[in-house]
Amino acid sequence: MYKTILFDLDGTLLDTTIGVIEAVKITIEQLGLPMPSSEILSTFVGPPMQSSFMKHFGMEPEKALECANLFRANYKKHSLFSAEPYPGVLELLRALKAKGYKIAVATYKSHENAMTILDKFGISQYCNFAMGSDLEGRFTKTDIVNECIKQLSADRTSTVLIGDSSADSRGAYEADIDFIALTYGFGFKSLADLQNIPHVAVCKNIEELAEYLSVALEKVC
Repeated sequence: MYKTILFDLDGTLLDTTIGVIEAVKITIEQLGLPMPSSEILSTFVGPPMQSSFMKHFGMEPEKALECANLFRANYKKHSLFSAEPYPGVLELLRALKAKGYKIAVATYKSHENAMTILDKFGISQYCNFAMGSDLEGRFTKTDIVNECIKQLSADRTSTVLIGDSSADSRGAYEADIDFIALTYGFGFKSLADLQNIPHVAVCKNIEELAEYLSVALEKVC
């Protein structure tokens, strides 16, 4: 059914919780802001960082972008590699590549940090293209998804985005491609979270995703 598969990164391919929260805390301390609760800090993982600063500290967009870029610098310096692939991710990517799928990563993580972490965890070897966000805060998820489609010369009718959040679903919807929702990441946690969210499938782990995409998983050596 599909020929091109786009993946979100945080909460989809990699569990980046520890590293992101560590860098967020460092950034908040540097800015002299009140430290949120652990529950609120956990919500910084996944969405655009500037949106989180606007939401939780009442910042204007320009100031929030400055804070987001400070976070990105701290993340790169202190905790970029404090992450791990979700179980079965590398096996799935290898199986998809072996079957001839075009694969791309579309992420809100800054492009430089995204490329570094994709190389570190052996994900880039399976990708035809990857794109992260810009430091000026111009790109939306839809912009990033559309650029992936353009670079891969993909047919939208045979392209799907796989992700764990409403931002991913919106990016897929606005780019006019299918969306597969994951419930093991940072965003969606249950079917209830997917009410009024356009999607073609819901998967609670990589095994279910592989089954939906009709690929067999074999251990990566």
